[in-house]
Amino acid sequence: MQNRPGDLNAGLLSDDHQLQITSSRLQETERMTAETEAIGASILGELRGQREQLEGARDTLDDAHQNLNAGQRMIRRMLARTLADKLILVFTVFMLLALIGLLLWYQLSGKKH
Repeated sequence: MQNRPGDLNAGLLSDDHQLQITSSRLQETERMTAETEAIGASILGELRGQREQLEGARDTLDDAHQNLNAGQRMIRRMLARTLADKLILVFTVFMLLALIGLLLWYQLSGKKH
């Protein structure tokens, strides 16, 4: 079998066509790779921003938690003081009632003699 010049030219044209198709596919792949890298970089930037937002929210939540704890301590102190004030008031009322009772007893017992 000998290669005829027409067959050789057809084979070269076919190889050239395949090379063009492969080059075209390679260029498309490179374009898609660049586009994918750009999208990935954009997503990373968005994720960085979201991470910063989450860190800010966490800091705000920590501050709120500390404020709530301080508020609870203050309320407990106020309740303790209120209870102490009530106990003092009850003790004062009982002392006044006892003093009134003693005065009445002294007045009533002094008139009998």
